[in-house]
Amino acid sequence: MATGQGTGTPAADPGAITLTSLRDRVETTLQDATNLTWTTDDLDEALRQALHRYSKVQPDTTITPLVLTVAGREIDISTITSYMAIKRVWWDYDDSDPAHPPNWRNFELWPGNVLYINDSCEPSVGDTVRIWYTHLQTLYGLDSATATSLPTDDTTTLVIGAAGIAATSRARELAEQLSVDGWVHKRLNTWGKEHLAQFEAALAFLAQQQAARASGIAPGPPLDRWDDAEGWS
Repeated sequence: MATGQGTGTPAADPGAITLTSLRDRVETTLQDATNLTWTTDDLDEALRQALHRYSKVQPDTTITPLVLTVAGREIDISTITSYMAIKRVWWDYDDSDPAHPPNWRNFELWPGNVLYINDSCEPSVGDTVRIWYTHLQTLYGLDSATATSLPTDDTTTLVIGAAGIAATSRARELAEQLSVDGWVHKRLNTWGKEHLAQFEAALAFLAQQQAARASGIAPGPPLDRWDDAEGWS
């Protein structure tokens, strides 16, 4: 059974952050609450793209155990669906008496969903391999997701990114319509790119935080209102 280990503070209530609630916020940002310009499908696709881009920087992390049915170094991990990367492997793991320190193993990820244990010992039948892996963040209601893993603090970042994606997509569509004033799509494209720039800046900041945590660097002093001129936190 997989155990979620999110990178932030996920919404405790699955109904608090949903596809519907974030779509409404994107509509407000775009000044299109009644969907006269952007359909709900347009906005859902924008949120999907923004969530995928966010997940590349800040993926969700899950821990899952695999009980081996065959011996050998090559372990089939095809039962772990939609993983982005395998981060750590603990073998042999006993959930009734976990070792300390953990038995971290050297490994390689081979084509065909094969995890190769590159260690002096070879796994046996019945051994448990505990695997840390990353995957896309989820948003309740989007692509059949039944929970939201996205940290609450980052929802505004996602909304801004989705609004920028929706605006630039609409601008490209308008540019192909000869009857539309050329300045209309240019202004919309500029607005969209400004929001995408804010989105990318926020992701870069998150990436820096993640790198600092991974390297063990102590965080610096909190930003004050002069440092945080763009309003990001």
